[in-house]
Formats: sequence, C-alpha cells, structure tokens
Amino acid sequence: MVFDLARHFVAVHGPELDGTNDNKADLIAHIAKQEGVRRETAVMIGDREHDVIAAARNDMRAVGVTWGYGSVAELTAAGAVILCEAPASLARTVTAL
Repeated sequence: MVFDLARHFVAVHGPELDGTNDNKADLIAHIAKQEGVRRETAVMIGDREHDVIAAARNDMRAVGVTWGYGSVAELTAAGAVILCEAPASLARTVTAL
C-alpha cells in the first residue's frame, strides 16, 4: 500500500547504511545542520525516551506522544517538556510551547 506521505515533508532523513547517524542525537544534529533548523525554535516529537534524550542533547524541546511505543513514565523520566495524548491535540500542544 502506498500512502503518498513524502509530499508532506521537505526532506526525509535517517541513518545511513554504513551506520553514520545511527545514534539519534547524531541524526538530529545532522538534520539541523543540513536543513538549517534553528534549535531554539525546533521541537522534537517522539514516542520513546531516545527521542527525548536526543532532543535534549541538541538543545531542543521535546514533546512526548503517548500513542506510540513508549510509556508516560518513560517519556517523563527522559525529560519530555510536555506530553500529548492524541494526534488531534499535537498541533495545539506544539503551539503551546
């Protein structure tokens, strides 16, 4: 099944096959540099502690989403600045930051 999601993004990034940027913090740093992302206004949206920790290592705020794989306890312990419980609330949650 094709979802045609790429049209909604400026770019799609991920780790390289040789392992470059396999660490999420390294990947975020690479994306920020490559795309000219201002870290002070960027927001990482993630469902696991790795997302939240990677954001913190890159001086970015993180929204923990509770509809993914991670738990509320995991996201809170990792330092998510705010939690979002439903996709319909995500835009409002990010704007509130």
